[in-house]
This record gives sequence, C-alpha cells and structure tokens, in this order.
Amino acid sequence: MKTVLLLIILFAFSIATMAQRTMDVTIADSTYHMKQYWFVLYTKGDAAPLDSATSAATLKAHLAHQDEQADRGLIQLAGPFGDDGAWRGILLYDCDTEEEVKGYLLSDPYVRTGHLKFEIHPWWGAVGTVLK
Repeated sequence: MKTVLLLIILFAFSIATMAQRTMDVTIADSTYHMKQYWFVLYTKGDAAPLDSATSAATLKAHLAHQDEQADRGLIQLAGPFGDDGAWRGILLYDCDTEEEVKGYLLSDPYVRTGHLKFEIHPWWGAVGTVLK
C-alpha cells in the first residue's frame, strides 16, 4: 500500500517537478528524498549479426564505453537481460537532461553499428536505494 501511495504522490507532483531533479515526499512518518534519473532500455537493433572477431571487438568497446561513464558517476546501474529476447539490457543514468543521456547512447559502439536501439524514460528513485 505504501508503494502505491508513493507512486500516486509522485505522479501528482511530476508536472510540477519536471524542471527540477529532486524532491522530498513524506508518507506517514517517513520522508523520501527523491531524485530523477534516466532509465534506458536497450532493445535489439536491425543490423545483421557480426562475425565472431568483430563481435568480440565491439563488445569490448561497448563495455569500455560504459565503464568510462560509470567511473564518472553517470551510469548508476547497468546490465544485460538473461535471455535472447528483444530487450537487451538496462541502464540507469544520473544526468541533468535526456539530451545528455542520448548523446552518450549515440556514441555507444553497438548503437552506432545498429545492433542496439534504445528508449529513454525519466525515472524517480529514492536517493540511497541499493540493490541487495
């Protein structure tokens, strides 16, 4: 119930908070410091499969690209899906604008070769939330 209430409150404030990236939400006796991140869904691109050597080199470049952004604090979470469906992976960016995120994604080796496409969505998360 708390989660549903939190989502309703976030939706109600979403229009008013579009220009800012943080807000506090109080539910009962708990206050959550919320921050806007950018959720990226990588999907399968339309390009033909790569040969094994090119695939390995492109993967290495793709991972180096993401590591560099993670080292700079831009990517907060990243990972591939464990099946061979159309959804290929997710990223969570900590950037000010969608345009900034798009610029990073357009320089991804897999995106440049047409092997990945992406969707970007604003996402609000409680600051300090960790995966366990």
